[in-house]
Amino acid sequence: MVASAARRREPFSGVRPLDLIRDLRAVADLIAEAFRDDMDPAGERAVREMRLAGRWAFLFGWLDRLSPPGEGIAPGFVWIEDDRLVGNASVRRIGSLGRGWMIGNVAVKPEWRRRGIARSLMEAALNLARSQYGEWIALQVRSDSLAAKSLYESMGFQATGESVQYRRTRFIDVAPSELPAEGQLRRGTAFDMQSIFSVAQAALPQGLRWAEPLRRDDFWLGLDRRLSNWLTGRREAWWVVESSFGLVSAVHLEVPRPPDDGRLRMWVAPPQQGRCEDRLLRAALASVGDAARRPIGAMVPAGQSAARAALEAAGFEVRRTLTHMRLDLR
Repeated sequence: MVASAARRREPFSGVRPLDLIRDLRAVADLIAEAFRDDMDPAGERAVREMRLAGRWAFLFGWLDRLSPPGEGIAPGFVWIEDDRLVGNASVRRIGSLGRGWMIGNVAVKPEWRRRGIARSLMEAALNLARSQYGEWIALQVRSDSLAAKSLYESMGFQATGESVQYRRTRFIDVAPSELPAEGQLRRGTAFDMQSIFSVAQAALPQGLRWAEPLRRDDFWLGLDRRLSNWLTGRREAWWVVESSFGLVSAVHLEVPRPPDDGRLRMWVAPPQQGRCEDRLLRAALASVGDAARRPIGAMVPAGQSAARAALEAAGFEVRRTLTHMRLDLR
């Protein structure tokens, strides 16, 4: 009897599903520690929101427990060692009809690394996706994180492409380009929505689409969007280049109120790449006035050298390069 009671009091060690009420604040602390060097203002805000949600999780945590697997506020797994949270991996459904899954925030405390914890968390995530009839699962990893890439490759993940994250903190004044160029550069209008969406689909390499899914609603330029910008104080600019073949490229820049970074996206149809990136970028930055002096982030496929050159000439600096990896579960 005494031995049985002692066994019941032994601290738990191993993988279990993340429990919002018990784990959220500890996961926020772990993510802040593990990704300290990569954290931008949006990431810092997300960690703060996780900590705040953790304080109030006792009020709504039961909703998370009732959510389907891979959904809810914080789906995933944690590794517990002697009742202490030392590892985490999130996993959630993405894509249409839940066929795709995404793994994120694979993190282990430094003193507990190289003990197989990350692999165990990954295996739990894969098993969950398989049990829910997922067709594929994907993740992003820093291209210079050789140990993590080696782990994922050993589990069957294959690289599908690379993207480069930029952030503009060096404020070089830019003016609209005066160089002669093909096509008409003009502001985008509500009538361009479908054309911009089509160009964006053509410009984004297939291997990166799972991580940067394009939604038609994101390209809506109507009156309600302008009203939202006015109410929130967000500055926004859409510019396009139109040639005899139709609309061939577009750029979107939005700069919210501080402290959030702005965001720039640029799409150039493959046949036109290398011909209009600098014009588009300069027009977008010049059209938002002083808001262009705020920090602005951008993500570009690694192979689009003209877009990268235009960003770097305008003061954008590389923050990190990400390798996109995917595993077929069928």
